[in-house]
Amino acid sequence: MSAFRATRTLLNKLPESPDLYHYTEGRTPFWRKVRSLLSLNPEISSGLPLPLLNRYPQPASRPEKPATVPSKASDIAQNLYHDRDFRRKYPQTDVITQQYLTELLLASPNEDGTKSLPLPGSEQSTTLTVPSDLASPTAFTQVLEQVQVAPENKYSATNMPPKFPSTKTHHVMKLQKDAIPHGKHDYFPVDNYA
Repeated sequence: MSAFRATRTLLNKLPESPDLYHYTEGRTPFWRKVRSLLSLNPEISSGLPLPLLNRYPQPASRPEKPATVPSKASDIAQNLYHDRDFRRKYPQTDVITQQYLTELLLASPNEDGTKSLPLPGSEQSTTLTVPSDLASPTAFTQVLEQVQVAPENKYSATNMPPKFPSTKTHHVMKLQKDAIPHGKHDYFPVDNYA
């Protein structure tokens, strides 16, 4: 008899409810019955997972309140939007005055043929006559006339324009022959630079 009872239980067992693991519009039996009568397909679920089963930790379950860590970036008064917006960091314009160009033309040549600006306060002799007032509007034109008249001051292979002062490169990468053994006709040959 118990075998018949077990078989009858298996035959009468319904498939698993579609709202067991998902939200449905009717969680109580009354509203579930109303939903099954009014919906076109009562077996469909809303697809939202149950937060009690799937979300750890659950939303808003932490007892402590979120706080902003005090730092320089959290100070709104000293962290303006235009300073931290890197999409709009446009290059700034640079102003070159006639006095700067006059000093550049009066710069003395270096040993390698290039010219560099003299240090402030240092007295360097130049082949051009220095105007009495470098800030005057005519100082640049006076020096420019001297440069254009004298052919030895024109830029050439031996008389190069002023060079920006920079350090030499410390290390230049060179190809190391036979550092990594590989076949002559490999599809992806490996080269070693050091």
